[in-house]
Amino acid sequence: MEQELTMQELIALMNDSDGELLIHVEFGEEADTDGEKTGSTE
Repeated sequence: MEQELTMQELIALMNDSDGELLIHVEFGEEADTDGEKTGSTE
């Protein structure tokens, strides 16, 4: 599942989580290339 969210939404999600929370973050050129492959429109 891919989802974009703000820092405030991320903090709320972390605070509401009772169990483990797995977060995958991509920065830089690889993230840009990935977005193009999945048809992301920014």
